[in-house]
Amino acid sequence: MALPRIGGGGFPLNLNGAFASQLPLPGPQTASAAQFTAGAVQASNYVTLPAGFTTFLPAGTFYVEPGPVTSLQLLDPVTQIWRTVNSTPLAGGFNVDSDGGNVRLANITGCPIGALITNAGTTYTNGVGVTATGLTVTPSAGGSVWIPVVGGANNTTVAITAAGSNYSFAPFLVCSPPAPGGIQMTAVCTVSAGTISTVTVTNQGAGYTAPATITVINDYRDITGSGAVLTPGALVGSGSLTALYPSGAQNTAFAAAVGGHGTPLTAVPTFTFSPASTTSVTAVMNFVVTGLTVTGGGSGVPAGSMLVAMSGAIVSGTRAANVAGPIADTGLTQPRPAWIQPNITAGTVGTAGNIVIDPGFGFQAVPTVALISGTGVAVLSAINITTTVGGISDTSFVQPF
Repeated sequence: MALPRIGGGGFPLNLNGAFASQLPLPGPQTASAAQFTAGAVQASNYVTLPAGFTTFLPAGTFYVEPGPVTSLQLLDPVTQIWRTVNSTPLAGGFNVDSDGGNVRLANITGCPIGALITNAGTTYTNGVGVTATGLTVTPSAGGSVWIPVVGGANNTTVAITAAGSNYSFAPFLVCSPPAPGGIQMTAVCTVSAGTISTVTVTNQGAGYTAPATITVINDYRDITGSGAVLTPGALVGSGSLTALYPSGAQNTAFAAAVGGHGTPLTAVPTFTFSPASTTSVTAVMNFVVTGLTVTGGGSGVPAGSMLVAMSGAIVSGTRAANVAGPIADTGLTQPRPAWIQPNITAGTVGTAGNIVIDPGFGFQAVPTVALISGTGVAVLSAINITTTVGGISDTSFVQPF
């Protein structure tokens, strides 16, 4: 995509403080959370956010290039939940139309971004949020604020009330949304002999007060299919935790820019619930690699070898029954590997001097490392190296049109 022309022959535009009239955003000189919070900023085309901080784009049209670990987020007008557009950064730039409150940059490295519910508990009050449910969720560290959703999951069984006819391709299924703050149901179908033959619920959703309705929309290549009617079964999961996510709430950028994700952490937090139940939840993190801890440097490590961190980066565990699926928990990021240049002396990886070339992105748990040499990937059987994780500051580019 070409940037708009900003100068002409003989009349170059002065870009000093290019955002002075439009964007009171933090410049690259913003080096700490304290500076950011105090408003020690200067207009700039570059926006530097400390880990855990977010900032809105003002009303206008912009070209935005998020930094290597910064997320571009949009406020979902249906569910009122902040959605991350680039689940793995480095995807390039975006043309963005902002109304002043629906688009923001978020550096949520080192912060929790979701939760995998492995035991949904019982006897909670159905609803969305702490007030409606009476359920308080407290993390062990970081101060993140959590929105519980209790009950209102759609049934995994969808009745094919009418299979329709003459479908050339499987149609799209659009499920009605729940009340704001809930998670929307998703489903797909297959066709056989021109009729809908199976329906698979890919996400049961959460927070519904009545079963979702499903609208059948023809594939754009299909001009003949019609008549299908699909009917979800009764709601399930009453009294159980069906979704849990951190609040995206944020006040002004210079007074309270830390949102519901809390402050960056170096380890996965745990949760306590009030009222207590059998609920069990694993936090889904957004870690980047900040360094290495080398307790055994091995021997005979080839010069020029590299370390890559990726294995074990996805949260593991079995999702409880009737809990909102991938778009609400483990599917929130697409982890990017971290690359580290080790300091190798006499065939041994040193305890210091190892350089993180790319910190990676979206690690949901603390990743392990592997050694890559000219002969392939070597098992670290004789080496004891672990990653340190957390959050880092990051700079994005924002250009008004």
